[in-house]
Amino acid sequence: MFVLLDDQATHRQHYFTDPVAVITHRLGDPVDALFSAIGAAHADGKWVAGLFAYEFAAALEPKLAYIAEPGTELVKLGVFDAPVAHPPADLLYRASPPLVALHPDWTEDDYLSRYDAVAQYLRAGDAYQINLTFPMRGETSADAAALYAGFRRRQPGRYGAIVSLGGPDVISFSPELFFERRGASMRMRPMKGTRPKSSTDDMTLDMKSRAENLMIVDLLRNDLSRLCEPGSVKVPELFAIEDYPTLVQMTSQVTGELRDGVSWSNIFRALFPCGSVTGAPKIRAMEIIHELEAAPRGPYCGAVGYIAPDGNASFSVAIRTAVLDAGQIRYDVGSGVVLDSDGPDEYRECLLKAGIWTPDPATQFETLRTGPDGPVRADAHATRLGTALPEIAAAPTPQRVRVDVLADGTTRMTQTPLVDFDTPITLALSRYLLTPAVQRTDIKTSQRDFYDGERARVGALSGATEVLFLGADGHVKEGSFTSLFLKVGGRLLTPRGPGLLPGVLRAELLDRGQAEEADITVDDIRVADAIFVGNSLRGLLPATLLSNDPV
Repeated sequence: MFVLLDDQATHRQHYFTDPVAVITHRLGDPVDALFSAIGAAHADGKWVAGLFAYEFAAALEPKLAYIAEPGTELVKLGVFDAPVAHPPADLLYRASPPLVALHPDWTEDDYLSRYDAVAQYLRAGDAYQINLTFPMRGETSADAAALYAGFRRRQPGRYGAIVSLGGPDVISFSPELFFERRGASMRMRPMKGTRPKSSTDDMTLDMKSRAENLMIVDLLRNDLSRLCEPGSVKVPELFAIEDYPTLVQMTSQVTGELRDGVSWSNIFRALFPCGSVTGAPKIRAMEIIHELEAAPRGPYCGAVGYIAPDGNASFSVAIRTAVLDAGQIRYDVGSGVVLDSDGPDEYRECLLKAGIWTPDPATQFETLRTGPDGPVRADAHATRLGTALPEIAAAPTPQRVRVDVLADGTTRMTQTPLVDFDTPITLALSRYLLTPAVQRTDIKTSQRDFYDGERARVGALSGATEVLFLGADGHVKEGSFTSLFLKVGGRLLTPRGPGLLPGVLRAELLDRGQAEEADITVDDIRVADAIFVGNSLRGLLPATLLSNDPV
């Protein structure tokens, strides 16, 4: 059993494993007993991590007690000694994503009938925003770790998670903060307003998105004011835009300073669930949601996160969240409906949010250099690609040319100016091994989550330009976009295959007898006369290793 909390913005994770206890709460159990158990764990210096289901509101608010059946599991939290800073590689990376085909429970007509009912409630003044959601379902042979690792780079947010504490597993790619507590300071960051990434409109000028967002900001200001010192609740950021691979979202930020003596019970009773996934006013919106939605939401639209021994905490809103149970996957989608919404547009927005489960088509590609004398090593690149290259013209200045072979056999070419790197190239070692499970190395493929993800993570934490990987045999293999070369006693050594991408520059130097293969260790790098990294695009570049310790 474990809980992974994954912040791709800071490249840091909280990985909790081997819980000393698991706290559960079912509807009908005393709520005070739940918060007493959380308090006891806190007093014992433990961490608490896991999830609260959306229907936990039924345990907090008597008016909503009917939205879940008695005995429904609403909370599952692991109690842990401490998180591990670095989870296993296969929780973060997979060589290729598993296949997931999801089908909506509601057709567009099904959705529009509920949408019309929502519109009637809005016109009658029962509410001024309703968050209407429905499930999408499918089957998969993949486990939770494979699903999360295979798709996490499709939604590079701050609140990724796997909750695996027995029973169905929960996989979350949430981009939305529910609340963060640091001492007495509280921060909430509601997300309301969605556009396709392809839209050319300026979302900051979209009045519908601004209206949706402002309604929820006002709701959360009111919720937070029940906990905070008078006058301390602020909105330091309003209508900010966040970019994601398939869409853009509008967010705002609400902050406040907690009054003395505020308990976790107080916090959850005031804030849960987040108003961004209910509508406003919250209780009436949730009553309408229960009437119109066909099934309980479960973990979706609840909260996932942790409480630390010092009382600091962070919980996400569990959107972009799937439940995996015995090969059946459920992924819910929804949107906020207001009076001037358009039903078909809202349905399309819902389906858009399932786009993270559609991986970009994989391509095989080559990157080469052209300049005044034409393309460099074109024949070698064509051989590795396995097909003829399109005509690549000479250029007055160095250019970077990328040629992709698509699934149908056609080629696509892009050309950009080649920008020089500062040298020496700074290197750092990844703590994760380069294996076939996390990265394919027999061909150069666009599925490079491990290479690119580790270069970003290690670079952010160490300042290095390039990251070096060891293989399962303990020998250094290559960088994320370069081959490694060491000058030792007049010889130029490069790591021995297999288990590394056969670089075009590397192959040329080996064929000419200008380099030779060797089993290279980290100690060999440390004592080498000189270090180089290189590829066909840039040639050999001097490099330096920042530290012998992996990052």
